[in-house]
Amino acid sequence: MNTQNLTGKLAVITGGSSGIGFAIAEALAKQGARILIVARNEKKLASAAQQLSPYSQRPIETLSADISNLEDVKAIADKVSELALCADILVNNAGIVSGGFLVDTPLEEWERLYSLNVRGLVGLLQALTPSMEAQGLKDQQARHIVNIASAAGIIAVPNMSAYSATKAAVISLGACLRLELATANVGVTSVCPTYVQTPIKDTVQLFGRMDTPKGRKRVAKGFQNAKLTGNDVARAALKAINKNKGLVIVGNEGKFMDVLQRISRRLFERLILKVI
Repeated sequence: MNTQNLTGKLAVITGGSSGIGFAIAEALAKQGARILIVARNEKKLASAAQQLSPYSQRPIETLSADISNLEDVKAIADKVSELALCADILVNNAGIVSGGFLVDTPLEEWERLYSLNVRGLVGLLQALTPSMEAQGLKDQQARHIVNIASAAGIIAVPNMSAYSATKAAVISLGACLRLELATANVGVTSVCPTYVQTPIKDTVQLFGRMDTPKGRKRVAKGFQNAKLTGNDVARAALKAINKNKGLVIVGNEGKFMDVLQRISRRLFERLILKVI
């Protein structure tokens, strides 16, 4: 899909009011796409729309919705139908993160993470991909779905088993969906960044042995030392759309650790345990 000229194309971005989602919305707007950003906080949506307006040829569309709520998902689908025959680009960025040993993380937290990171994502895909597929089979124009996953879904990280499991699920279902939609010329990409400088750092919940001054300091340090910004991830996402890549790891550390675990699992584990 040619991302250099997206005039007339509808891009739907969840979690689009800040962080990675906002950066991707801005990058798509600059290329001429019509933007619909979705998030839960109406004030943040309004502020984001105001900031994006100078880059867009058309008014920024917004919708306050929670993708873990099926009624809200239907509202998103209805909004898309009002604006176009289908979404041309769908960026699934909404998600939450927490940390804790497997046995320290309550089942309620596992369910909370799964509800938004996986089930919410699946619900939105089920609501929006049928029209993308049907239109693609008719006109064979390129369309694309971007699922923001995480390097933690590929690289095992102690104390993040619940979060990592949800992001591994996102990567796996994205790979399946990519094959299912191939004949309709709808590409699917899983974008897997390492630590990114975004507001999500302020919402991380920690449990058990991670919920200590040392654990909180470690997590804070990870975000403080993050070399990636939302704009870095946005550039990688647009490049992936343009080249129709199935999976992209963003961040040199993530790329290195992925190669290492393929070469020597034992060496990979030694290094992870030394660093953690």
